[in-house]
Amino acid sequence: MKIKRRYRSFKSIGLIILLSSCVVMVRAQKEVSVKVVKPERQTLTLSITQPATLHPYYEANLASRITGYVESVAVDIGDAVKKGDTLAVIDAPERVKQHERKLAEVEFLKFKQEQLKAGVAVAVAQAKADALEFERVKRLAGTGAVTQKAKDESERRMESSKAGLAVVEAEVKSAAASVVVAQKETEEIKAMMDFATLKAPFDGVVTMRAVDPGDLVKAADTSSSRKSLFQIAKLDRLRVRVAIPERSAVWVDVGDEAAFSCRAVKEILKGEVARFSRSIDTQTGSMRVEIDLDNSKGKLLPGMFGEATIQLEEIEQALVLPAQLVRFDESGIVATVYVIENGKVKVRAVKTGADDGLRIQIVEGLTGSEQVAAGQIGRLAEGSAVKVISVESGSK
Repeated sequence: MKIKRRYRSFKSIGLIILLSSCVVMVRAQKEVSVKVVKPERQTLTLSITQPATLHPYYEANLASRITGYVESVAVDIGDAVKKGDTLAVIDAPERVKQHERKLAEVEFLKFKQEQLKAGVAVAVAQAKADALEFERVKRLAGTGAVTQKAKDESERRMESSKAGLAVVEAEVKSAAASVVVAQKETEEIKAMMDFATLKAPFDGVVTMRAVDPGDLVKAADTSSSRKSLFQIAKLDRLRVRVAIPERSAVWVDVGDEAAFSCRAVKEILKGEVARFSRSIDTQTGSMRVEIDLDNSKGKLLPGMFGEATIQLEEIEQALVLPAQLVRFDESGIVATVYVIENGKVKVRAVKTGADDGLRIQIVEGLTGSEQVAAGQIGRLAEGSAVKVISVESGSK
């Protein structure tokens, strides 16, 4: 009987040891080993890289303002031109005839004006004579030497002379106005004749020519469709146009450092943001930004495609974490991190700020002394037991 009791006692003790071992094993299985990262304060530089294209600094499409036949073409594609250089000459003989006719009309009106001025002198002399005659008759009528009727007739002649003078003076003013109108019309025709010579509006390069000698061209303001005869582009300075997404557009400022690169040119070209549209295109959800580049050596060509990188902002003493340590909900607004405290997981809500793609700024929710889980995030939950195996800095 004693042997059986001892056997039962040993059996009970063994069962207790076995159960204790199982509990330890279960706990060991539930405990997860993780690496942790401590947030650090660093200078966070925000930049964005987007597809970009090169465009001329200026570009003008030149059409004819008059109708006529092309007499001569002075340039071809690729030619460098200076402001005011002749590109082509259009023969418009009817404009020449109109100008000659208007010049003749101006001379005729000036001659008529001189005639009227001479008539004014005659009218003035007649008015003075009639006034003197009236004064003489008036004195005689006072002495009874002449009748009242003679006095009245003299007065009517004087008034008639004054009215005639006023009419002639008005005709002279009208003639002078007619001369001015005719001169302005002559100047207008001369200006249209000047359009017969197409000139470069600025220093640049001829990038398109669509006319040959002998071609009939029509005035752009009367033809059904405006046809460009030449295209002039300013290429010693170019514009890099890049579309910045809405989320980054708020960081763009004039003067931000920028760089452009493309496969055709090996070097990275430096510049800065020169201007931006200050509005979001509702079709693309982006804002146009332009960067000016010096192209005095002619290495770049309009239409080249590449990438533009813009340095948007520099935030000093930003509290940062590696971007992969921050989890967002489906809305992309609510952010959380997994903080390890006393071997347990604490899910901590945080407010994020700037993001450079590798690091993300923590604006609220952390002080910098925390340990944030850096691995096994998908297996962690509030209250999970963890074992910290290494500590890294927030810059990694």
